[in-house]
Amino acid sequence: MNYEFLEKIKGVHLLVAGEVGIDEYIWGDTRRISPEAPVPVVEVDATSYRLGLAANVAQNIVSLGARATLVTVRGKDADGDKLAEMLTEAGIRDAVFVADPSRPTLRKVRVIAQRQHVVRVDYERVHQLDAKLARQFTETICDLIPSTDGIIVQDYGKGLWNSDTMAFVRHAKSHKRPIFVDPSRTTPLGLYRGVTLLTPNVSEAETLLRMPSVPAKALGRDDVRLLEMASRILEETAAEHSIITCGEFGMVSVSRDDRKLTRIPTFAREVSDVTGAGDTVIAVLSMMMVLGHPLFRCIQIANAAAGIVVGHIGTASVSPPELSAELERLAESGLFT
Repeated sequence: MNYEFLEKIKGVHLLVAGEVGIDEYIWGDTRRISPEAPVPVVEVDATSYRLGLAANVAQNIVSLGARATLVTVRGKDADGDKLAEMLTEAGIRDAVFVADPSRPTLRKVRVIAQRQHVVRVDYERVHQLDAKLARQFTETICDLIPSTDGIIVQDYGKGLWNSDTMAFVRHAKSHKRPIFVDPSRTTPLGLYRGVTLLTPNVSEAETLLRMPSVPAKALGRDDVRLLEMASRILEETAAEHSIITCGEFGMVSVSRDDRKLTRIPTFAREVSDVTGAGDTVIAVLSMMMVLGHPLFRCIQIANAAAGIVVGHIGTASVSPPELSAELERLAESGLFT
C-alpha cells in the first residue's frame, strides 16, 4: 500500500506545550533480598536516559519527520541543562524554556530488573506556576502560534496549566489553529474549554467527570457508558471531538456534529510497557488531523503507532519505516484498509 501521508507529514509543524522531564532507567538483575529490609537488591548493569512527558511527544513528532517547537518550564539546575542537550540530540532544536528556580527539572528514575519495574523515584515539586512566569509562558505560545499548524497541550498535573496559561486558546482560535489536549485528571474540564480535541484514558475521564469508578476492563467494553462520558466531555469543553483511550480495548471517539460512538480496536501485538503510549497517540493523531484526514483514519494510524511503542520498555517513538511496516502487516491481516 502507498502511505503518502508519511511523506506529507514532513511538512507539518506543531507546537507542543507542557511539562517535560528526563526518564532515567537503571537496568540490572536481582538475585537476592537485602539483609537490611525485605526488598530486592538490584545489581546495576547500565543506566540510560530518555526524553519524558511533553518532550516525548515532541520526539514522536520529529521521529516521523515533522517539526516540533517545544515550549516548557525547567528548573535552574544540572538536569535542566542535560534535558536541553538531550532535546538537541533528538533533533528537537526549537525549544523555548521558561526557567523556574522554585522547582527542579522533573526526573523520573525507574529501576528495572528482569524486565520488571522494581521501583520508581520522582524528583519533582508540584505547585502553581508564578503569575509572572505564567504570563511569559503564555506570551511565548501566542507569539509562536501563527508559524505553526496546531498546538498540543500536554497536562501532567504538575501546576503548569491554569486560567492564565490557557489564555492562549482565544489567540489560537483567531488564527484558526487546532488545539489538541492530553488532559490531567486533576485539572477541571472547564479549563480546556474551546479546544479542538481531548484524549483522556478511561480512568482519567471518570475522574474528570466525577463519575463513580467502574473496573477498567468492564468500562472499556461498555459503549453506552463511554458514549455518555465522551458526550459529557464535549458539553463541558465545547470541543469538536472527544477520544477516550481504553487500553486493550482500543479507543472510542464521539464528535460534536453527530454524537455517535466510533470504536477502533487496539492493534498491539505484545505489551511490554504502556509508558508514553498516550504521548504517541496524541502526536500522531495531531499530525494526521492537521493534514486533513478524517478522524477515523487519524485514530487508526495513531492506534497503530501506539501498538508499536507499547512493545518497548520505557518511552519510545516511531519511525516512518516502522509505521509503514506495521500498517502493511495490519492490512495483510485485514485489520486496516
